[in-house]
Parts: sequence; C-alpha cells; structure tokens
Amino acid sequence: MTRVLRNGLLSGLVAGVSLAVYMLVFGRGPIRAALDYEDELADSAGDGAAHDELFSRGVQELGGAIGLLIFGVALGLIFAVVLAAVAPRMGPVTPLRASLQLGLVGFIVVVIVPFLKYPANPPAVGDPDTINERTLAYFSVLAASIVLANVVWRVVEASRRSPVGRAWLGAGLYAGGLVIIFVVFPAPADAVTAPTDLVWDFRLASLGGLATAWAALSLTMGTLLTRQVERDSGRQPVSVESSP
Repeated sequence: MTRVLRNGLLSGLVAGVSLAVYMLVFGRGPIRAALDYEDELADSAGDGAAHDELFSRGVQELGGAIGLLIFGVALGLIFAVVLAAVAPRMGPVTPLRASLQLGLVGFIVVVIVPFLKYPANPPAVGDPDTINERTLAYFSVLAASIVLANVVWRVVEASRRSPVGRAWLGAGLYAGGLVIIFVVFPAPADAVTAPTDLVWDFRLASLGGLATAWAALSLTMGTLLTRQVERDSGRQPVSVESSP
C-alpha cells in the first residue's frame, strides 16, 4: 500500500502541475475576463467599494496554483487506491492500459456527467445567497454518478452474457441511469446573464484543464506501475494482476 500511495502522490503532483500550467496558459484569459465583467457589474451597481481586492491578482493566481497542486495530489491518492482495488478485476491487461481505462471512466463519471448537468460558471454568474444550494446540487449529482457507475460495473461483471451482450447491457443501464439523474435533479439555481462568449470560454477552459489533469494522472500512474512491475519481475511481460 505504501508504494501505491507513493505512486498516487507522484502522479497527482504531475496532474496538479499540468492543470496549473494549463490554466496559466489557457485559463488566465477567461478567468480575468470574468473577473473584469464582475467588477463592471459591481461598478454599475455602485458597489465597487465592496469589491476591493484584499489580495492582488498575482497573489490570487499563486494561491490558485497552489490549490490546484493540492487538488492534484488528493486526486492522485484517491485514483491510486481505486486502481489498486479494481485492477485485479480487469483481467490480463497491462498496468498502463488499466490506468488509462480507469482514467477515462473516472473523467466521464467525475467530470463530464456533473458538467453536463451543472456546467462551470465564471465568478460573475451566480447569486451568493444560492452558493450552498448550488454546491449541494453539484455534489449530489457527482455522488449519484459515482453510485451509478459502480452499480452498472457490478451488474455487468455478474452477467453471464457474451462480451458484446455485456457491453450493450452496460451501455443501456448507464444511459438509463443518466436520464434518471438529469430528470430527477433540479435545473441550475441561477440564470446565466453574462455574455455567452465569456461563459463558454470559461467553461471550456475549466473542462480542458480537467481533461489535461486526468490524462496526465492516468498516463503517469500507468508508467510508474509499468516500471515498478518490470523491476519486480525482472523485465518479464506481465499483466496488471501481477502489480501490487
């Protein structure tokens, strides 16, 4: 378990750095545009004094980068533990393939599904009075998405159908579950009144950053596990089931 956590720590750190660099290069523009728009709204409402910055933009960006690194490390540790639990049940696949498969599934379940229901909005969007409601709704959808994926995995794994039949069974169950999630959970609490270009630039930057982080995480974890297995087995071809 120590090696699992160490690999997760290193992989998460790479993911956090990748996310921070991505947001620095591609996310800074949309974020600053959103903040400038928020300042314009405050000034037009006569509340400019209430929006004075306690910290400069540079300090805020540094703090945001540190936060992304912490997020990446936490994600890496969770990813490593989950991979260690599910890898033996994936069959004879290489560590790299197992990590990439889990990364793809994790990105869909943890990022894409909640994003489709409650997409990320810039700071200028949203009433501060509804932040608790919005946060609860988002994490509820996230939890439902994780539970749905786990249930579908267990049903498909227990099925005696052919591989093609199991694939169709899993796809049908998952699609049906997604329909239920999107219908049952309420619509976003706040109307989006900010310019469409600003909102979608921010959303795409957020989604791109998370995609970069998950790709870096799964690729790094798979590489570390592959090298670890090669060292332990004297560089003989092995499956992920041989990895501790």
